[in-house]
Amino acid sequence: MSYMNIKILIIVLIVFSTFSCRNKNKDVISENALENNYSQKTESKVEMIYSIEYYKNEIIKYQDDYYGFKNLSMKITQMMNISLITKIDNLFPDLLTFIVCWFNQKGYVYYLYCFDNEQKIAKHYYCGEFVSFENYKKIMEKIYGNKLEYGAVSIGDFNNDGKNEIALYSFYKNTGNVFCVYGFSDIENELTELCFVPVFINYDNPFPSAEYIENGFKILEIIDDEFTELNWNKYIWDAEVQKYIRQY
Repeated sequence: MSYMNIKILIIVLIVFSTFSCRNKNKDVISENALENNYSQKTESKVEMIYSIEYYKNEIIKYQDDYYGFKNLSMKITQMMNISLITKIDNLFPDLLTFIVCWFNQKGYVYYLYCFDNEQKIAKHYYCGEFVSFENYKKIMEKIYGNKLEYGAVSIGDFNNDGKNEIALYSFYKNTGNVFCVYGFSDIENELTELCFVPVFINYDNPFPSAEYIENGFKILEIIDDEFTELNWNKYIWDAEVQKYIRQY
């Protein structure tokens, strides 16, 4: 065999060896990717395995146990009835979550209940209350998302982070009417108040005092309660602090 033929043969062997190694690496990468995708698809999630009535009854029992029977005035199930129970997807990681509108003579009271793998309540949160009035749904006209049938509540991914949030109007004794947004905070590992702004509501002729804009809200904020000084302010999502921050 001539020197030139030997040289060509060596080059062919080197090229073949390199190509084979690359293919093996690709196969390993592909296998790893498949394993990763499989693990993501089969990641443990709490599923709703019972009817909605089961969770409703568990919530009623939980409230009875939470408030106790000694003080009759605190028996929430005698004071209020569940007017709405709705499952919220993609709010809490690894928990099955329901928002509940309780109804009494004064209006709606909002609670969030989170169930674990054993289908038992692991967490619960008070989210506010709302006194209904004629044509109150008009105040929600400029808030997109899944608006609940009862109360002034909407569910949606308002900050575009891939997780759902709860936007609602609520009333606080020492503050008055407020516009709130609740969501899961990776920083606090809890449901957190992402936005809390005192707002003006015109009861005689209702109109939206909060409007969803890209990545935030424009809110008719009460600047001075004594003189009813109002101003439209923008609250934009700040991913670093995980809050809606007023823009100046």
